[in-house]
Amino acid sequence: MSHDVSWLEQYMSDAKAGTLAAPPSAWWIVTRACNLNCYYCFADARKKDPDELDTAEAMAVLEDFAASGLMFVTFLGGEPLVRKDIYRLVDHSTDLGLYTALLTNGLNVREDKIDRLVDAGLEMIGVSIDSTEAATHDSVRGVRGSLDWTRRVVRHAVRRGVRTSVRIVVSEDSYESIPDLFRWAVDEGVEELILLPMFMVGRAAGGAEDRRADIVGKRLFLDSLRRLRRLGEPLGISVPVQETLACPQGIELRPPTDRHHHAGHAAGFELSSGCKVGRFMISVQPNGDVYPCPFVHTSIGNLRTRSVTDIWRSPLLRRARGEDLGCLARSMIHTGRADVADPTYRADAARLLAELPAPAEGGDRPAAGDLPFVPVDGLSLASHRARGEG
Repeated sequence: MSHDVSWLEQYMSDAKAGTLAAPPSAWWIVTRACNLNCYYCFADARKKDPDELDTAEAMAVLEDFAASGLMFVTFLGGEPLVRKDIYRLVDHSTDLGLYTALLTNGLNVREDKIDRLVDAGLEMIGVSIDSTEAATHDSVRGVRGSLDWTRRVVRHAVRRGVRTSVRIVVSEDSYESIPDLFRWAVDEGVEELILLPMFMVGRAAGGAEDRRADIVGKRLFLDSLRRLRRLGEPLGISVPVQETLACPQGIELRPPTDRHHHAGHAAGFELSSGCKVGRFMISVQPNGDVYPCPFVHTSIGNLRTRSVTDIWRSPLLRRARGEDLGCLARSMIHTGRADVADPTYRADAARLLAELPAPAEGGDRPAAGDLPFVPVDGLSLASHRARGEG
């Protein structure tokens, strides 16, 4: 890929200004079927939805995206490789000129599957990891051996020269392993690490302490970024540090001069820092419903009946373009509404926690390991098992 990204810089500048006719990026849950059972799954992926878009409908959506000027498409799930037509979708997407990525959990993904995706034009493959320790990762995922499969996918993708991304959801389970995962990704030649806060949506939601868990989880995420910055500095790796928003953060692990560095993808995501609602992305559900982002679970239209440019003009997205509302996922978690400002945005975490009702009996536990807070219900596999959900 060319390292001349001046055109992309202008495109993303227009996106930030809110002047594009369509979103730059779509994160598309192509199926909710999944072969794992992660307790924090934002998509609550279990089985295939009965009204999932079929191949012809999915192809039509891709054609609508290309005609609108949308540039990036990421297929995810559930597990997107469960769809038998995923290779056709990747091939069609890249033929239309869309920059196409895919996120997989890695389980049972043989090298030939990765080769088929790359041969179809896939530009980026991402996997998520919870720990360097198989016992922890496999417990969170609910399948023994899942960490070994994930590592194989990463290593083969790096060998194939496709942009490779490792994603870490910050939880009580992953927190202590994050520095080791960072070093492992660098040593493996991974190009990008993405750190994500744990949002109390999807399967993670429904506990009595969701609001408390969200505030504490946000603190844990921001602290993790600061720890990675200290680790990255001696290696020449720049780790952006957030102060107020706590939005998923990409970290480039290779210098832009590296011959394998996918400069276009990197520039696109670096320039879309901050909340992406209304400016940089939409999230597509298996049935074509469109959410403002993967963590804001409210429909603003359906691609079976409306074009992406029409949906992009929805009142909620217009408001998000015109105002700095913070994180609308947190608006939903704390108020039940996506059309109001995030009450945690630029707010003191200690004050927010003090204003919440006292934790339920037995809800507080002694701090464990290096956790910089008293753990709360909702941020660990153990707490979900205590609810009878794990």
